[in-house]
Amino acid sequence: MTMEPSDVGPKYGGHLPVTEADREDAMVLLQAARTQGYLSPEEYDHRALAVRSAANRDDLTPLTRDLSNVTHPPMLYVQAPTTNAVARPSSARDSIVKVGVFSGSNLAGRWETPAQVHCLATFGGVDIDFTDAVWTSDEVVVDAYAVFGGVNIKVPAGVEVVDHTFALFGGTSVKRTTPGAKRIIVKGFAMFGGIDVKGPRT
Repeated sequence: MTMEPSDVGPKYGGHLPVTEADREDAMVLLQAARTQGYLSPEEYDHRALAVRSAANRDDLTPLTRDLSNVTHPPMLYVQAPTTNAVARPSSARDSIVKVGVFSGSNLAGRWETPAQVHCLATFGGVDIDFTDAVWTSDEVVVDAYAVFGGVNIKVPAGVEVVDHTFALFGGTSVKRTTPGAKRIIVKGFAMFGGIDVKGPRT
């Protein structure tokens, strides 16, 4: 006899829409589980994609219910070598999640780059603009999934782009990028959609 789960439903807020913070918390836990050997790379990829496509909190619960023994990585504090610098939390597992499902989502202007940017575009679009971004390290991984949608990434001059994407009935492209000290690694796939990376026009 299979027991019904007791931690889902409106009583537990499971009917509420998933927020960006909810997705990021789930991704941090999954990344810790993979690092500590609780999840295989294949199982991590499966659950990570489900996190990005979750609509409400009940969708997230089954993805993390069995990870109660996972310990979150400790937060490290770093300080720039200036007299008035302010300590800020930093972790190699910091990430940003942007989702465009029947809508659009964008990340532009002045923002701090994390270790990873997770993108999901389904019947919508996600635009990531690195032009004015503040780089906290020399490398960023963009994990992009375009399913009947599009992920557009704009990079400034002097940023190398490493393309590890693939397409199935879709397309991926990298144009006008130049070698430099900073690097963006683009992973993921496009299915009936597109992943487009462009540098500045000369």
